[in-house]
Amino acid sequence: MFRVVRIAVGVVVLAALLGCGVIVGSTYYKRHRAEALLREVARLKLGQHPTFADAQHLAQSYGGEPWNGPSRKANCSSESCNLRFAFENKPLSYLPGVRTVEFVVGLTVKDGYVISSEIDYSILTSSYYEFIYFIEDHSKSTDVHGYQLDKLKIDSQGIPHVLKVSLSPLATSEDRARAYSLDLSCLARLSGCNSPSAIFPRDL
Repeated sequence: MFRVVRIAVGVVVLAALLGCGVIVGSTYYKRHRAEALLREVARLKLGQHPTFADAQHLAQSYGGEPWNGPSRKANCSSESCNLRFAFENKPLSYLPGVRTVEFVVGLTVKDGYVISSEIDYSILTSSYYEFIYFIEDHSKSTDVHGYQLDKLKIDSQGIPHVLKVSLSPLATSEDRARAYSLDLSCLARLSGCNSPSAIFPRDL
């Protein structure tokens, strides 16, 4: 009898360990893919080299899909296309005390070329975001500097819940490197992802 119980307990423990291994492995794989996509997007020379074919290649490699909002069917062609890449920390976020973390990339194609990219990196609540880091990168200059940082939704402690960076071809390589210096470890972590410092770049 005791031997049967011990075997049953051993099977349960082994199954639990295997399940944890699968969960950890899948989240680390997603984090690795998200980091690779981030590097690819940071290297894009918007409006010049990246074409619709380049955007399609990224979509095939990283699971990008045409996107015009959650309730509208999206068409995609070389004349006009919006692609969306989404990564979440599921199934870790199903565990008690683990917040949902999301990393989303958007690419806009117009007349055969990628003309803009967007990145959202956020810590979510049950209904909205708690903290979000947002990059808008455009192929055309929007101001004389090429780089702008906005701190929004500042709480009573003086902490911004939104950091928004706007980039254009006039941005320096240092500005671009700083803007794209994201730590995506929260896509695969069990703790330490409840504050803005977990997703905001340190040098901003």
